[in-house]
Amino acid sequence: MKLSDFYFADRHAVGSKMPILLPSGKDSGEWLQVIGPDCDAGVRAGRAYTTAIRRLTEELAPLDKECEALNNWARYNDEKGWRVMDLNKQLAVEIVIDWSFDEPFSKEALANLFDQYSGLAEAVVKHHTDSREKLSEK
Repeated sequence: MKLSDFYFADRHAVGSKMPILLPSGKDSGEWLQVIGPDCDAGVRAGRAYTTAIRRLTEELAPLDKECEALNNWARYNDEKGWRVMDLNKQLAVEIVIDWSFDEPFSKEALANLFDQYSGLAEAVVKHHTDSREKLSEK
């Protein structure tokens, strides 16, 4: 074996292609290049996301108490769900580094894609998390 067989961070920095599925579930033929979680950029993005989730939980603590008193968490769940969706979009913008579209890749265009295609950012976050095992194989 070579020492480079264990350079997993480099593999994670290159990432993997995530096919973009159409809302019907069919493959569109397009893809996004998503970094893995175990490279420097992936670790930084993951830490920022975790910190933001913790802050959100702290910020929503008064609403949680209010909902607990009513024994109805609908408002809390709605508010947290909407805010987590925004955090997922922010994370997805950080971890996608390229795409297959004819238009040049930019973070602004990517953010617009996520605004236009509901659920795509969440799919990117899931792909990013799920890629750890594959990118860490020898």
